[in-house]
This record gives sequence, structure tokens and C-alpha cells, in this order.
Amino acid sequence: MFVCGDDSEAKKTVSSMLASTGFCPIDLGDLVQGGRIQQFGAPLAGPNLLAL
Repeated sequence: MFVCGDDSEAKKTVSSMLASTGFCPIDLGDLVQGGRIQQFGAPLAGPNLLAL
């Protein structure tokens, strides 16, 4: 799961919670960077990324 935000402590908390439930958190940076990379037409808009 992707995580982005401007509060690094909050991102650590959320990433820890995601990891404890079996997800693999991927930090995309702050809200501006993370938002842009996930917008329609951007590199991470739509693909399914699986860690096997």
C-alpha cells in the first residue's frame, strides 16, 4: 500500500500498522509528490503491484 504525507511520525505509525496486517507499505514522500505520482495518467495510476 502507498503511504504519503507531510507528517513523518504519522507515516511511520501508519506504515507500522499496515506492515502488522501483512501489507507492504511504500512511502511515496510528501502529499505533493505522492499525490502527483498517483494521479490519472501518472506512473502509479492503476497498475497492480504484487509482492510475491
